[in-house]
Amino acid sequence: MGISAVVLTLLIFQAGMFVGYRKAAFTYRFGDNYYRAFGNAGPGERFFASRGGPFPGGLIEGHGVAGKIVSINLPTFVVTGPDDIEKVILIGDGTRIRRFDTTLSSSDLKVDDFTVILGSPNDNSQIEAKLIRVLPPPPNFEELNIRKP
Repeated sequence: MGISAVVLTLLIFQAGMFVGYRKAAFTYRFGDNYYRAFGNAGPGERFFASRGGPFPGGLIEGHGVAGKIVSINLPTFVVTGPDDIEKVILIGDGTRIRRFDTTLSSSDLKVDDFTVILGSPNDNSQIEAKLIRVLPPPPNFEELNIRKP
């Protein structure tokens, strides 16, 4: 019983290390790929937020984002959320795009649409979208994006 408990504990620990490694690797590659994705101008002042650097909460989320579309260059588009981090979303063949109960195509997406995206990170620091929901923005969304000096 004791050996089984130790083996089970080690398996759980290994699973946690695997998940943590994937999240940290996404954050690391995000910085490497930022210039390639957004040009040589480098990140602007909004990227390096006064709230503690480029990643105010530590590691950035790679499996989804909720925010406003700021640019579209199909099959990718860029979304910025309340954390002011721009994330590149990749639309694949299996991506479902919905507005309420209506199915949309990628050409129906517009700049300033509020979206919720679920997907998985790839090696180019993009989120490969599995589901994109186009929704009305929450009432306090603009307040979250306003910086206070």
